[in-house]
Formats: sequence, structure tokens, C-alpha cells
Amino acid sequence: MLEKIVSIIGRFSYKHRRLIAIFGAVILILTVILQSMTGIEYTYAEDSIVTDIFPQDDTLVIVYNNYDEPAISKVIEKLEKDENVTSVQAYANTLGMKLSPSDLSEMLGLDIIFLNTLFYIYENGMLTEGMTFTDFATFISSDDFLNNELFSPMIDEASKSQIKQLGDIVNALTNNRLYTAESIASMFGIDAQTVKIIFYIKQLENITLTSAPGTILGTLANVIGVNNQTLNNILKFDPVEKMTFADFADTIATVYPLAKNLISKDQAAGLESLISISEAVKTNSELYPDDIADMFSGMDSSGMLNKDTISLLYILSRSNTLDYSDKKIALYDFFVFITDKIVTNEALSSFFDEATLEQINAAESQIVDGKAQLVGQDHSRMVVMLSYVPESEEIYEFYDDLSNTLDSLMVRDYYLVGNSAMGYEVSLSFDKEFLVITLVTALVIFLVVMFTFKNVPVSLLLICVIECAVFAMMSTMTISGSPIFFIALILVQCILMGTMIDYAILFTSYYKEVRKEYSIEDALPETMKRSAYAILTSSLILVLVTFICGLFMEGTVAAI
Repeated sequence: MLEKIVSIIGRFSYKHRRLIAIFGAVILILTVILQSMTGIEYTYAEDSIVTDIFPQDDTLVIVYNNYDEPAISKVIEKLEKDENVTSVQAYANTLGMKLSPSDLSEMLGLDIIFLNTLFYIYENGMLTEGMTFTDFATFISSDDFLNNELFSPMIDEASKSQIKQLGDIVNALTNNRLYTAESIASMFGIDAQTVKIIFYIKQLENITLTSAPGTILGTLANVIGVNNQTLNNILKFDPVEKMTFADFADTIATVYPLAKNLISKDQAAGLESLISISEAVKTNSELYPDDIADMFSGMDSSGMLNKDTISLLYILSRSNTLDYSDKKIALYDFFVFITDKIVTNEALSSFFDEATLEQINAAESQIVDGKAQLVGQDHSRMVVMLSYVPESEEIYEFYDDLSNTLDSLMVRDYYLVGNSAMGYEVSLSFDKEFLVITLVTALVIFLVVMFTFKNVPVSLLLICVIECAVFAMMSTMTISGSPIFFIALILVQCILMGTMIDYAILFTSYYKEVRKEYSIEDALPETMKRSAYAILTSSLILVLVTFICGLFMEGTVAAI
């Protein structure tokens, strides 16, 4: 039966050989065109129930030289504007993200006053910069500081009262309000009669004062150049009803050298501090912790206004009078600074309880490990999650744009890693490489055929027929609309060409032998009879076995 069929085909082929030759040439041209339109897949994604229900984002990893870290922020900014970029993770926008005190306060839930202080210490250490006494006193007497949950435990009631009084003094010295003797007396707990005396003295400010020993009245009488009776008469006049606190302090400073020997040491010390404070507020000069400590040396040092705490208060005050809105620090550097400089500082670590300290140490360990995953010795990586459709024009346009951006910003080499990135890079060169593979394979087969038959026309004819068969296979993929995986295409082409050249050599060898005994008309059917069993057996095994494997296997193997 088989012999009869191939005999009929053979005689038909001989009879219509010219038409078949033309038809073959047309088929060759047509398959060349169709195969060029075959869809090529450069990434292979296996379908599963999980991926159908939960589509997975495509992961892109950009590996870049650490030298280019300053430029990577611009790349991140561009990527984050793309709606198909679902996330971007790099050192620059995670652990290396630059944050201001307000950013850190919102992120970590820490007090902004404390964070300003930490920024100050980060930039200046425990060194102090000059600041005015008004700024210092205004800060430590503010409700934001005194009622702050972080700092209030270190302020006892005595200290709080003392600090509030200091704030009232500075406020009174800096405004132009007029105060009565009674209001000043109640404000500072001074005897009202004593304040009135100061008001009297202010009323007599045009009288030149000179030093004189004796009782208070006698001293004052001698100071203003009148006798006791005259002084008594003067004191009968109504004093100035109101005066500014600055004038009140100036008057005290004027009479203090004359009166310091007539009052107690505690009173004298208090007046000295008041005079120093008034002078500091008036001159508005910059002071340092030691200067402020000296101003309070005569006051009660049992509270916070002593040398041991003024330096810390000074740094707290100084840091919170500066504008840190434009100052930023990397999150990683901030945590390292906290663990290295703050928690080891006895004065500053008191602001953290044990639980918080443990959390900071644990966080530092995680942050160090996290940085190691993003930043290496020479290179760093950025992980980008994409929601683009694989193998789409949009994703290739994305990679074109990304490559142009990286080329313009990066000084050193960079690498794109990932399925879609690999597909993009392969797509740029595959057509050229596939053409080279095809030509090299055809050349090798031509040489093999030439070595076998030593006939150029026969060798060229066989190569054309074999290539036409390969292109026909690819054309069926084009017609069906099914793309083919690029690795499968390369392997299948090589297998087909290798297999079919074997059939071609076998067929041609039979034909040459048969032609010794038969005419051309009879040689072709006889050749088909002799070679049919060998060719059909081998080819059917190849086709059926691979078809069955394709049905039951998955992935690239099934595609091949």
C-alpha cells in the first residue's frame, strides 16, 4: 500500500516537476516572509492557579556602582512617577533616605524638641555655640519644654517654679509694659515697701548718688545729699506709680553698690543675678553655658539652674532656636549616631527608658543587616516591582526610557537583572544573532553535503529545501498566532536542520544509486519506495514522541 502511494507521488512529481519547482520557490519566499512575522517570547512565565488569582509583579534589579549613589535619587524619582512601577526599594529611598527632624518625628513618634537637639549634637557634638540669654530663658520657661513628657521627669516643682520666674523676668525686661510696685512685688515675692523705695529712688534719678555708711535712711540721705528730715519729707510724696521692669532693674543696679552691705548675702546674690540678667537682656549679646552658670551662681543651685545641668539645657535651647527644616540626615546614619553617641552619653541616655534602649539596639541590628542587603563593598542594588504586561510594547518602551536615563546619569557601568530585563536585552540583539545562527548552521550543513556529494548545485538545492521546511514550521506559529520561546526556536531549528539533512542525504544517495539502473522518470518513484520506510519511521518517532511530551510536560520543555 505504502509503495503504491509513494509510486504515485513519485510519478506525479516527475510529471509536474517544473510546476512543483515554481511552487517550491513560491513556498520558500512565502515562508521566509511569514517566519519573519513569528512572535518571539524572550521570557517564559508558567501559568498556575496561584498566578491566575494573584498576578505577580515583575521584579527588576538594577545593580550599580557605589560611586553613582548620588545620582540614584533622580532615577528613583523618575521611576516613582510611573504608574506601572508598584514599588522601588533602594538605599537612597529607604535606609539612606534623607529626613528632616519633622520627618523623623512623624516616622518614629519622637519629640521634635529632642530631635532638633539630636540634629544639633550630630552636627556640632557637645560643643556649644553662642546664643542670647533671652532665647535661652524663653525656651526653658516655655510650656513646650516644661510640660514636655520627655523632659518633665527631670524637672522638679522647685526647678519649675524657679524657671518660670526666670521666664517672667526676661519677659518683663523685654516688653515695654508699665508695672506698679505691687505687681512687681507679687511677681517676684519681694516686699512691696522695698519696691516702693526703688520707685522713690527712680523719682529722684536726677540726684547724684554718693556712697555713705550708716542706717538705710541715713545712707540714702547721705547718698542723695540731703539730711534725714529732708529725706522724710521727700518720702511723703507719692512715688512714680508705674515704671518698666527694665527701668526697675537699672535702678537696682544703680543703688546696689551702695546697698549691698545693708542686706543679707542671699538678697545680695539674688540682686546680682537680677542685675546680670538685665544686662544680658539689654545688650542681647551671645553667651555660653559658663556665662549663664555664673549669672545663676548666687541663686538656689539645688534646682536645674546649676553648672551640672545648664550645659544640657543650653544645648536643648540652642538647638531649638535654630531652623532645622532644611537639615536632613540619612535614616541609617541617624540610628548609628543614636547608638554610638546618644545612648552611650549618660546625660542624654536618661531620656530613654530601658525598653526604648532595647528597641533602639534591636533596630540598629536590623538596619545594619538591611543595609548589607542593599549596599555592597563596590556595588549597590535597587529592587523595582513592575506591573507591565510581559513582552508588551509598553514594557520595552519603559526599558528604552530607563536605559537612556541610566546612561545619562551613571558614570560607571550598571546592570539590569530580571526576567523582563533579560527579555528586553535579548530582544535587542536576537534578530541579528538568530540570523547568524541560521547562516552558520546552513553553512555547516552545506559543507557536510558538499563533502558527501561533492556537487555544489545539489548542496545548494538541499539547503534551500531544508531551510524552507524550517521556515514552514515557524510560519505555522505565525498563522496560529502562537508566539514561540526564543530558546525553543533555536533548539528546534538546529534539531530540524540536523534531522532533515540526514533524510536529504539518504534520499539523494538512493536516487544516485537508482539512476544507474533506471531512467529519470522511473528513478524518482523507485527512490521514494526505497527511502520511505526509513524516513517515515524516524520522522514519525520524532514527531509523535515530542508531541506526547509536549502534552504532558510543562515549561520550556513543552514549548520545544
